[in-house]
Amino acid sequence: MFKRAQAESVLYVVGLVGMLGTWGRSALDGSTALLLRALDGSKPYILPGTEATLRRNFTGIRYPLDCTLSVLVAFWYEAIDGSHPAASAVSLYFLGQLLPCIVIAYVNGLRGQKPSLLKYVHHPALMSVDDGCTIGSTGFLWALNYITTSHTVRPPKQTHLSILQHFSAISSFAPLVNHLLFPAIVLSYLVPAALMTLPVASTISNSSNFHQLAIVAWNIYPLLTLASLYTLRPFLKLIAPAGTTQTTPATSKKNEAHIHAIRAATIPALLFSTLMHISTASVSITTVLFPTLFQPIYHNELHPTAIFIPPLAIGPQAKSPGDGVRGFLLWDQVAGYSTVMIVVMLELRSAWAAKGWDFRWQRMIPVALGGSLLLGPGSACLLGSWVRDEVLFGGWGQEDKQVRKVE
Repeated sequence: MFKRAQAESVLYVVGLVGMLGTWGRSALDGSTALLLRALDGSKPYILPGTEATLRRNFTGIRYPLDCTLSVLVAFWYEAIDGSHPAASAVSLYFLGQLLPCIVIAYVNGLRGQKPSLLKYVHHPALMSVDDGCTIGSTGFLWALNYITTSHTVRPPKQTHLSILQHFSAISSFAPLVNHLLFPAIVLSYLVPAALMTLPVASTISNSSNFHQLAIVAWNIYPLLTLASLYTLRPFLKLIAPAGTTQTTPATSKKNEAHIHAIRAATIPALLFSTLMHISTASVSITTVLFPTLFQPIYHNELHPTAIFIPPLAIGPQAKSPGDGVRGFLLWDQVAGYSTVMIVVMLELRSAWAAKGWDFRWQRMIPVALGGSLLLGPGSACLLGSWVRDEVLFGGWGQEDKQVRKVE
């Protein structure tokens, strides 16, 4: 049996790995020091590879908002301008795999007795990469709090189907999740991401300014998502079919409303993130199968070991912030998605227990690893969360009357 104490120990280890792999490596290779130069207001900060100056005023509140946003721009600018192909590929992959975790965060915030769009605003998937609260380095703190306080993570012997369904349901927000959640994420997350990845004109200040604003918009997507949802919510009556916008559906329809909403939010996010995974993996594998198709620099930068394997050795001292982006994001993903996967599997175990099924970690861990390899780690997390809802609300296993001991 995988007890809570063991889960907590694993999360501490994952958090330590994430902290050392992200901020530890960045401090040693000098990229953190280069980023901090963006905070020096005594002289202009020229974005590497351009003639453009880093903006220092976005909100008018220098500390802490404008300082944080300036560092974010300095971090991401080289990751998307094409000067570091490996970092650009890893950044796109990061963008695709973070999307499923965002869906999980918002959906979980709308579950249970006190649903709120602000409930899990501190979820690591809703934090900026450079505000010190990366999903890989501090996500374990959220996970430790979550598995301790959430009613959806219970010891098998204390799990009852009706109680778990009660704390897992999103009935009062089902219409919003069904019709608005994914469109709001597209507007606030994917659209700014697409804008900030447009080609950068190195000598045109207007182009640079546009990209800096796009980077800022992408990094504040939690706020934009909330704004989109609150703005669009009054239009639910026009979007949803008649009778589906009730906030308290009849008891007999609660499960149906819940599972339809989960599917509507999950399927498009899962398809997008899986497509990003397959696309990135295909291009990377092509460098091995058909190396002559690529120039030497792209062959090395897009090789699977450069895109998917976190670096262990500390490389040469960074000459610009972009030199440290690839290693930072790779370690952030390893620790971050491991954290989310642990929580998802604990919730899945609770669903298994509520059905009286035998949840075996020695089987589920290989399944999770295989799913991460085939679909991507973020996709695998979302798929596990979806399976949990199908087990609780989708009628899976209703015909199975046998109750077995849960490991």
